[in-house]
Amino acid sequence: MDRTLRSIAPTLLLVASLLVLPACQTVNTTERADPDYERVYIEDARVTTDNSLKKAAGLVRLNETTLDSGFLKVQAEVYNDTRERKRAHYRFEWFDADGMLIKTSLSNWKAISLAGKESQFITAVSPTKTATDFRLKLIEPEK
Repeated sequence: MDRTLRSIAPTLLLVASLLVLPACQTVNTTERADPDYERVYIEDARVTTDNSLKKAAGLVRLNETTLDSGFLKVQAEVYNDTRERKRAHYRFEWFDADGMLIKTSLSNWKAISLAGKESQFITAVSPTKTATDFRLKLIEPEK
């Protein structure tokens, strides 16, 4: 029996090597289904942009949800379509169910800087539970 095992061992080693070695040759790679992907801008009346910024940046995604706490949460993805860095100021305005503006000290302008061809998410949560809608304003800062 020991002799049989010695004669079969090299054959088993060869078969095992043939099964394992091809696995080392393959590489798992991923690539985009559409490598020439172009951003598609969406238009939403709740997002306003000044004319100079409109030529350089756009909105590619807009999500909103009501949190368990009752506050409205908004997330907007903004994309810089140029190869140069773009700076912008943005702010959210919040409205109640009657369409009335909710006055808050939190509606200050905030700065954002986008590198060329970069996208960034802008996220905000309403200041009160009575907010049912919003407006996002984007402007190019004064030079």
